[in-house]
Amino acid sequence: MASKKSDRIDRLVYVLEHANSWVSAAMLAKMLDTSERTIRNYVAEINRQGVQRIESSNDGYRLASDRAHALEGRGRQDSEQSGVVRRNYVLSRLVNAREGVSVFDLADDLHISESTLSSGVLPGVRKLVGQFGLAIDTHSFTMRLIGNEQDKRRLLGFLATHDAGGYFSSAETLEGLFPDFDVHEIASSLVEICQRSDLLINDFSLNNLLMHVLVIVIRLQSDHRLAERDDLIDVDRMLEEFSQRNEIIRCADRFARYVEERFGCKIPETDYRQIVLLIALSVERYDYGDLSLESLARLIDQEFLDLVKQIADETAARYGIPAFDEALLLQLTLHMYNAYQRAAYHVSYPNPLAAQIKRDYAPVYDMAVHFAHRFSRALGCEMDENEIAFIAFHIGAYLERCSETSNVATCVIVVGQYHDFANQLVADIKRVLDGDATVVGIMNEREYLGRRPECDLVIAMHNVVPASGERVCVGPILTKRGERAIRERLDAVIDSKQTSHARQFLRGMLAPELFRRNLRLEGGRDAYIDYLGGLAMQLGYADAEFVQDVHLRENASSTAFVDELALPHSLGVYARRSFIAVLHNDAPLDWGGRDVHFVMMIGIAKEDMTYFRDAFDLIVEFFSSVDKTVALMKTDSFEEFVEAFAGEAE
Repeated sequence: MASKKSDRIDRLVYVLEHANSWVSAAMLAKMLDTSERTIRNYVAEINRQGVQRIESSNDGYRLASDRAHALEGRGRQDSEQSGVVRRNYVLSRLVNAREGVSVFDLADDLHISESTLSSGVLPGVRKLVGQFGLAIDTHSFTMRLIGNEQDKRRLLGFLATHDAGGYFSSAETLEGLFPDFDVHEIASSLVEICQRSDLLINDFSLNNLLMHVLVIVIRLQSDHRLAERDDLIDVDRMLEEFSQRNEIIRCADRFARYVEERFGCKIPETDYRQIVLLIALSVERYDYGDLSLESLARLIDQEFLDLVKQIADETAARYGIPAFDEALLLQLTLHMYNAYQRAAYHVSYPNPLAAQIKRDYAPVYDMAVHFAHRFSRALGCEMDENEIAFIAFHIGAYLERCSETSNVATCVIVVGQYHDFANQLVADIKRVLDGDATVVGIMNEREYLGRRPECDLVIAMHNVVPASGERVCVGPILTKRGERAIRERLDAVIDSKQTSHARQFLRGMLAPELFRRNLRLEGGRDAYIDYLGGLAMQLGYADAEFVQDVHLRENASSTAFVDELALPHSLGVYARRSFIAVLHNDAPLDWGGRDVHFVMMIGIAKEDMTYFRDAFDLIVEFFSSVDKTVALMKTDSFEEFVEAFAGEAE
């Protein structure tokens, strides 16, 4: 209960922080699934604690916006960080203790009361350990962490990689958890050993390797050992395909000697095999700059190469994006080969940016889900959200590199006729436009005022009034400031045009027959997918195969990309006609651990897939705005919903 309250208070503060106007108590109660009276109590408690200051009026609530509030904001961050520190301290004590830890000792160490420990710290501790198959047993005011050693190490790895800095501050996090260890000295020794073993490991892989090895060393030093398992890794067989087999073994042997000499403990065979595996799967087989089909063919069989290319082609065709070029295919193939080996040997490779990628680059992440699903089915392995986010890295970087916005904007250049200045100015302007706009006219002021041609952007030496579109005034010599002004205005025009097209497309997908309010079903996400999919089937927008594919997509990765919204959609099956089926509930629904008030099932027909990326971006961006989300939550009818969601299309 206390944890739920804490989550609600955090959500209340977040909403007020990101709102540009007053938010009523009724709206806050709806968004937090509680009563207005509880909202008032939360506000009073927040103000009493003094971390944030919330103002109230007849219009509702808002955060104080003065300088003191800015300082208080930093205080709140410090308070949140303090909560994480307390949780991690309790976990570090529990994971190292053999005889249990006294509740009273923990409270004394944290300088808090037993009741604060029980209501404010332990709920988060229990929730986190439960995710790793562990449990906390409390008897006679003594707590013990129950579970096997492998799961305890997984928990430590999670703590090390899921702070603000991810892998790149994992050493600092582990040092905080285990202050008796010189973590940085261990890290430096590992780097030196890798270098002396002639192994190339990039920074990201090195931090991952470091985190895993540090956990092993720390647990062995505390005499916590892995149990012997039946599914032992055949190291020799695994290394047969590695050209750097000798270097990997040499590196593992050197590190084993270092641990024995430095900490006085011999690495058991089970942990030694794990270290060899970690080193092998962290090594860069090739420098990306030296990649070629010939070099990959020596490492990877042709069937695997063909499979990745086939899935890449299917993904590009599915989403209407440019076919992946050879540079991307080479990098992606090598990455997927390493990912497949990680999956085969059950080696975790957490991605500290996975949640951010999923939220901020939803369409690209969705393409990665499609790719990962096809890959998993073909090879019988599992790709988790961390691996999906790595795939999204590659696809997103490629799309940025090959993005084409040519000819989406039209431009008229208005210049005076004075020697060579006009010709030079036009040449400079075209250089700045860089192919992102079509120049439909070059004329002097008199010609322009006489004709006033329609266009998106007018670039002029004089203060002419355009018949349509935007205007940028420049001097006879184009300065850096003028170049920036042209690019900024052109980028705004392009974004506006793309958004307008996407908004019109979204409006056309909405229909009153596919809109529902306040529907409660038993069976969780599956029940709502079946219901909305059933509506689409009845009206001829989709078929049963489409709905089943939506379930597959949801099982691959939750479609609750942002707060308040779930976007279930198909993985590879097209809709008969493009549509959006909308459920708007006043009471929130649990959608994969995130509360949502809107479920928008999207179906895209094959001929409309070119709109997918912009439309998906627009929806996620809309719900990323607290003000727009609040406005949408105030709607009741279909007409009100459309006006709030896509009204700007008119």
